[in-house]
Amino acid sequence: MSLCLLGALGVFAQSVPQNAQDVKNIVNDRKLKISGGVNASQVFYGVSGIESRRNPYAYFVSGNINFSMFQLNVPLNFTFTNQVFNYNYQLPSFDFNQFGIQPSWKWIKLYAGYNTMSFSPYTLNGALFLGGGVELTPPGPLKVEAMYGRLRKAQPYNPSDSSSQQAPFGYERRGYGAKLTYSFKDSGRKKKKRSQISSKYNRDGGLRPPKKDEEYTTSSFFKEGDQVSLIVFGAHDLANSVVPPPDSLNLPNTQPESNLVMSVQLHKSLGKRITLDGEIAGSAVNQDTRITTSDGETQNVFNLTDGVFKRNTSTAYYSAYRGNLNYNADFFIIGVGYEWVDPEYRTLGAYYFNNDLENITVNFSTQLFKNKLSLATNVGTQRNNLNNNQLATLRRLSTAVNVNFMPNQAMNFNLTYSNFQSLTRIRSQFELINQVDPLANIGDSLNLTQISQNANLNANFVLLNTQRQQQNLNVNVAYQQADNRQQGSPIPGGSRFYQVTTAYNVVWTPIDFNAALAFNYNQNTVENLDNRMLGPTLTLTKGLFKKKVSLILSSSFNQAYNNTVLASQVLNGRLGINYTYQQKHQLSFNAIYLNQRTLATEGQTPQPAFSEFTGTLNYSYNF
Repeated sequence: MSLCLLGALGVFAQSVPQNAQDVKNIVNDRKLKISGGVNASQVFYGVSGIESRRNPYAYFVSGNINFSMFQLNVPLNFTFTNQVFNYNYQLPSFDFNQFGIQPSWKWIKLYAGYNTMSFSPYTLNGALFLGGGVELTPPGPLKVEAMYGRLRKAQPYNPSDSSSQQAPFGYERRGYGAKLTYSFKDSGRKKKKRSQISSKYNRDGGLRPPKKDEEYTTSSFFKEGDQVSLIVFGAHDLANSVVPPPDSLNLPNTQPESNLVMSVQLHKSLGKRITLDGEIAGSAVNQDTRITTSDGETQNVFNLTDGVFKRNTSTAYYSAYRGNLNYNADFFIIGVGYEWVDPEYRTLGAYYFNNDLENITVNFSTQLFKNKLSLATNVGTQRNNLNNNQLATLRRLSTAVNVNFMPNQAMNFNLTYSNFQSLTRIRSQFELINQVDPLANIGDSLNLTQISQNANLNANFVLLNTQRQQQNLNVNVAYQQADNRQQGSPIPGGSRFYQVTTAYNVVWTPIDFNAALAFNYNQNTVENLDNRMLGPTLTLTKGLFKKKVSLILSSSFNQAYNNTVLASQVLNGRLGINYTYQQKHQLSFNAIYLNQRTLATEGQTPQPAFSEFTGTLNYSYNF
């Protein structure tokens, strides 16, 4: 953090007005300006036939307000609700009711309250914190980002809470971090003079004529546009913030932890067309900070941080790195990527993280026929079990293709295709225990292959486009296939999924009326079970009083079949009224009615029919 403070002090000096004109501009901007908007919603809910699936009444209030004065911007964000949300164990203390501000002045931006910041995928990546942060982006080459705050509030263990088995409790967690980015402005090669050192006499003993110093060029590894970033992120749990549950319960994740992550990022241009991006990160996690025995035997880069991060015998060390090399030609771009993440790699600055993986990718993209046709492909392979200490090893081969073709303004086609093959090699427990030669008994393993293919075609047609009427047709077709193979032979359990959606839309401009008719068809086939759902949807929209009022009426009727036998019917309707006053005030009411009826089928008991009603009253004001 001291390095961050020194950098902040250095760049802060550049924010002082440089001349009288700057001071005059600041003084002239003394009028307080307020912009943004607020939104308030009330939701009413009722149901008959089944148990209620949400609260009968809920309200939501949110806003984004910006205060501007003396070239200083202070945005304020807030959200409040009485709705109760259920979160998993990774977010035991998340609070939906929160506020945050991000005041900014020129290249200085501050964070206060609830906010999120991201340094890199391996360090701080979108974790919500309550505290403060800063971003300094002056005209010079240095950029500074820093944060400090509470990442998680304390939540005591509640044995009477049925959900406590998944979210038993949580220590209060504090975090800090800094990122320094240096952008090089050097153009690269510079001319210098080299002095000539030689005798002033020639072979005959006469004087040599004086020689001029020769000019030569020096090369610099870093060129203009190159960047280097240094990242430090740390977090620790407050062991005294809550009382942990009894050890007799054997609940997981009951120890207070601490974490320190250090990372280096590089963006480098290799010539005019080749770019290199990479990152190397190391993470140290104290899995129990209550242990007092220090880790004095492990020698690594974290020896340099013993003054700020106390390691002990529970400390685990992980590493991750990635790199991308791209070549930008006139008509195409080709690149390769590599990523390695250690098994059990962790950072307390991210909620979710994929570890134990090695990724290798190759990508290619181009545009042809005067940019009417664009093509992008990606081929890659991924594997886990990097330490070779698990019974199962998974390898994935992936291929993705995206084609977009727009022959004219009236037609547009988009085709995507992806193929994923997962090969799982399963070894017996005895093979793992008795293994001496890593290549021995390799034929005794069991190989399972999963193949998944996805294809999607989307087509848009402009049938008519005049001042009085517009007509459009959209067709979307999706296909998904999943198969399983053992030792190369198919095994039961494969599935097929089909989806077809067509929509026809017509607009009568003089009367401000819009009508849309759509039809949906889904089919899912798994072995001997065939499920289908199909039905139409009609939507009518009418503008009134010079578009100040709009009415929306929509209805759909869907039927579900199990092996050609009608299983259920779903009818829903929606009525919406929107009113706009002076382009600042918007008042809307939406009512949705749903009725579902399940029919008796062979071997199954029909579920009771039910009806639901949801009404939403919303008001928004923009200023």
